[in-house]
Amino acid sequence: MRKQLFGLTMSALGATLGLAMALAPAAAPAQQPSATAAAKPWYKQPFDPRRVQPCDRACLVDFGTQFLRAMERKTPTALPLAQEVFVTENTGHMALGEGVLWRADIEHTGYRIDVADPLLGELVMQLVYMVEGKPAMVAIRLKIDRRMITEVEQLIDRNVAPQAMELLARPRPTLLADVPAAQRDSREMLNYVAHSYFDALTGEDGRIAAFAPDCVRYEQGYQTVANKTPGRASPSPQLPDTSTEMGRIFSRLSTMTCEEQVSTGIFVGMKKIWPRRMVIDEQKGLVAVLPLFVHDGTKRPAKPGSIGADRPGIAMVLNLVTVETFGIRGGQIHEVEAFPFVTLPYGLGDGWTPATGR
Repeated sequence: MRKQLFGLTMSALGATLGLAMALAPAAAPAQQPSATAAAKPWYKQPFDPRRVQPCDRACLVDFGTQFLRAMERKTPTALPLAQEVFVTENTGHMALGEGVLWRADIEHTGYRIDVADPLLGELVMQLVYMVEGKPAMVAIRLKIDRRMITEVEQLIDRNVAPQAMELLARPRPTLLADVPAAQRDSREMLNYVAHSYFDALTGEDGRIAAFAPDCVRYEQGYQTVANKTPGRASPSPQLPDTSTEMGRIFSRLSTMTCEEQVSTGIFVGMKKIWPRRMVIDEQKGLVAVLPLFVHDGTKRPAKPGSIGADRPGIAMVLNLVTVETFGIRGGQIHEVEAFPFVTLPYGLGDGWTPATGR
């Protein structure tokens, strides 16, 4: 009886299980690991050594082109972005897609200088844009790591006078051309030469800098040194007023060589120029520097009788960030292209370097 009862119980249980299995929906096939991985960013997928690829100069410049296209179309998500992207505009911290350049109607004029540094994975572009129908000087630095954008630094100055546009129509050809391979300076030489410029500005001696005799500096679209006829020695749309003493001084400064002008002590009001973040392009013989100019209202001593010693009043009280691109060949500075100038209250840093600004 117990055996029969047990048999019936087991039989009933088997029937019940069979009925349940028959009525249950078919089990979904196990999801393939490759399908799961494909839904993740590439850097969260199983390691594949084929993804390890260098980003050379052409690669960095292409990233710049992609970035500008996305900025013009207002499509930041179209870019290859890292999980975290650090962004500033005029030293203010923000998210990618915020700021003037991403919110305003912009159109590229065609002016573009690229300084690409494959060793650092960085690209600096100096550009001229039409922003809401008016010209603006723009500089953008991108940091690329594993072929993803990790840093974006944007500088913009919309205060562009018509007088500046002649020199902002197209870059000087020497800033675009390759240096022949056999004539290229070493990375270390380019670094030393670029630093020598800022050391000279704060040293009151033009011989500190590796200036070429034909050195010409453009600032904000104005030639401010080595003018063949008296012109501008500061980036201003107005020519110096030679009816005043200061106007005559600046008119004289405008015709000096780079070395001569620095040696006058005219820059004694600069407390320091630090930090100096550098992007070095050996192929083009270019160094783009993102310096922080610090002016605390004091002046360094200048040689008696020099222009710097004779200027009355306190010096400026402000800080300034910009991009200065140096064309360097044969271990000497031939071109300086400086823009855009973005002024800040004294004490503020560059947005990237802690404990700077004073």
